[in-house]
Amino acid sequence: MSVYRRQRPQTDGGRVVPNYAFTAGRTRSAAGADMPIEALVTATELGLAKAPAMSPESRAIVEASTAPQSLAEIGALLGVPIGVARVLVSDLAAEDHLAVHLPLVGTDGRPRRELLERLLDGLRAR
Repeated sequence: MSVYRRQRPQTDGGRVVPNYAFTAGRTRSAAGADMPIEALVTATELGLAKAPAMSPESRAIVEASTAPQSLAEIGALLGVPIGVARVLVSDLAAEDHLAVHLPLVGTDGRPRRELLERLLDGLRAR
């Protein structure tokens, strides 16, 4: 089995772009932010206003984030590895096109009681 992921064929007649091209080969955002995959992302008013002039990937992220999306969902939406999605989202957040909502965790890295209680309340409501 090849270690290289096969690129999905383009249906719009465009050429296939390798994943590293989306980030210009970067593995970290210029802002240096390293967000967890469960971080939620929402579009800002500025991001929605500037979306038409953005690259197709950035525009797709901003438009999908009119409702909260996790970093993992954004990666799946674009069909790119989580690291690529993390760089793109971090760059958009640094430009105030996205707001990033980090999960509630304590100083020990474990979920805070408040988060677990909200989760339990949500499960009970079902």
